[in-house]
Amino acid sequence: MTIEVRCDDVAVAALVDSRLRSLRVDGVATGPAGRVVVDLRGPGGDRGWPPEPPGSGRPIYDAPDTAVWYFDESDQVFVDYDHRVRMLCTPGSGLIEMSIVGTDEGDPTLATHPLLSLALVETMKRLERYPLHAAALSLNGKGVLVPGASGSGKSTLSVALVRAGFDFLSDDTVFLTTSSDGVWVWGFPDEIDVMETTVAMIPELAHLAGSPLRPGRDKHGFRVEELFGCTVVAGCRPAALIAPKVVTGPRSELEPLVPSDALVALMPNLLLTDPPSTQAHLDCLAVLVEAVPCLTLRVGSDLDAAAACVAGLVA
Repeated sequence: MTIEVRCDDVAVAALVDSRLRSLRVDGVATGPAGRVVVDLRGPGGDRGWPPEPPGSGRPIYDAPDTAVWYFDESDQVFVDYDHRVRMLCTPGSGLIEMSIVGTDEGDPTLATHPLLSLALVETMKRLERYPLHAAALSLNGKGVLVPGASGSGKSTLSVALVRAGFDFLSDDTVFLTTSSDGVWVWGFPDEIDVMETTVAMIPELAHLAGSPLRPGRDKHGFRVEELFGCTVVAGCRPAALIAPKVVTGPRSELEPLVPSDALVALMPNLLLTDPPSTQAHLDCLAVLVEAVPCLTLRVGSDLDAAAACVAGLVA
């Protein structure tokens, strides 16, 4: 499968490349089932492009200052963010169209990060690669999934595990597939985004302290493989699902998590769009929580000890 990006602005193309460069290949996949096309215009794109789909849409996700709409009749996802960025995703045909028409310096980041991510996860769902908002790392081929919303400690734990010798798949989004052999995790090795609190806890991130954030971003981003020299792997078999929970004090502790509770916690990953693919997404998550141990990790301030807890589990 190939993601083909068409972009008419050098700066915007650089933002896309900063996210996807580890996936870069020569050539284009053959056959529509193996190809996703991202067509991104602007800044200064034609106002109103792409058009809102006909018919009645329904909101499927409330983003800050806007809503994400799904149109059942045409099977399309549409966003008009304050008349600054428009996105139309036609997942069945693998086409993602975006136009940056605003003048805010954060608009290119808005298009190439949250909106592109949303369109990619819906499109990949139709290719039977089911998205999960989680970090993924592996040790000796055994994968650890770390799901969690922003602020849960997911990225902090990811960095701690990389420092402890884990290989890296992703910090924010992975894609799951199922077969007779079980669940497989595909990585999406984007930048890691961390807040100032994490920067203060990791010596290798000291150079980011107090540095200006890029327009449109509220966290510091960096390439983990460049900073830590870790190995980036394309995929792995999951061995555990670990939900982080930041606690006071230095001590970290693993606690069992009932699979049904783990599944409930993963439900926000579902976008209620096309019913068959949404049901298949839910089924995949259900298989995952039954296939691997599910645990909560109470993450204390001693990150080396937290990483040791996880390493001991998978070892």
